Amino acid sequence: MTHSGHKISARQRWTPTAVQLRILERIFDEVTGTPSKQKIKEITSELSQHGQISETNVYNWFQNRRARSKRKQAVAAESEVETEVESPKTKQDNLPVPQAKQDACFQNPQITSQLHLLGGSYRSTHGRVSEI
Repeated sequence: MTHSGHKISARQRWTPTAVQLRILERIFDEVTGTPSKQKIKEITSELSQHGQISETNVYNWFQNRRARSKRKQAVAAESEVETEVESPKTKQDNLPVPQAKQDACFQNPQITSQLHLLGGSYRSTHGRVSEI
């Protein structure tokens, strides 16, 4: 309450209608920055046909929309950098092992004897499965 006894009313929050949002998004895609005062007046006039709105609402919407857009771009750029950092390691891990390296372990008598003790089978150098 003020000292004259009158209650100060709380400012009402503006909630754009679906039509207003579509118009604002379309204009946002067309302009490169926050519109000029004259353009904001024109936008407000157009949007007022679809619900109550003030020039301050339009100005603030563009400021907030631009900030959201920049945050989204920063997150996308950050995740792209993370992907590039992980890529070489991931690519290296997913490369097939050359057949010569696969076959090398079966040419090593120690490994072959260990496989024999396990009682398993292995693929020979000719691609056939052999019992040990």
